Amino acid sequence: MKLWSSALQSLLLGLSTGTYCAMYCAPILIPFISGSENNSLKKTTVLTLLFLAGRIVSYVVLGIIFAGAGMLLSSFFNPVLARRLSVFAYIICGLILLQNFLVKRKLSKNTLEANKKACPVRMKLAVFTGNDFSTAVLSGLSVGLHICPPFWASLFLCVQSGSIFYACIIFLCFYLGTLPFFLPVLGLPFAVKKMPVLKQIAQMTQLLIAVYFIIFAGLIPLIF
Repeated sequence: MKLWSSALQSLLLGLSTGTYCAMYCAPILIPFISGSENNSLKKTTVLTLLFLAGRIVSYVVLGIIFAGAGMLLSSFFNPVLARRLSVFAYIICGLILLQNFLVKRKLSKNTLEANKKACPVRMKLAVFTGNDFSTAVLSGLSVGLHICPPFWASLFLCVQSGSIFYACIIFLCFYLGTLPFFLPVLGLPFAVKKMPVLKQIAQMTQLLIAVYFIIFAGLIPLIF
């Protein structure tokens, strides 16, 4: 009974605060997907699912840590430490988006083939870390490290559960509650097809967001 009660609370929490999650993820997900190459409904769906998969992995891992450590970690994990974790999440996400932007903007197919022959190891690493699919997963993982208020509430439900299994169920229910708010993303390829200029705008927006995350939301709060 305790499990189902906590699961229901977590599901309702996700449904009631899903707009917060969607608004936080939108500046990352919308420019990234709108600016991706050979965009289609299928590719958009896959990229969105990979992004959300990375997000749920971070959620579950943190939930397991909190459930395993219990109140000891909850007392140690103060808001200042949570903000520091968010700062590192911003920096990591910014670097991932920047790498993806550079790969999309600077490496045409001909240039890519020429550079692979010149320096295959370096180019393969750049393409692996900067392609759309790895970017979706890695950015989802980094977003999952951002400790937002709904996330805090779910974490404390995990602490109260005292069970790693319960923690996984709680976070899965919270995650499921937020999913409906990401459905509008699937309409992006149709908008880009109607107005191709949106692709260029999206790529430049991705660059600006990457710079903002790294410098203004990351390095400056970290140093000062």
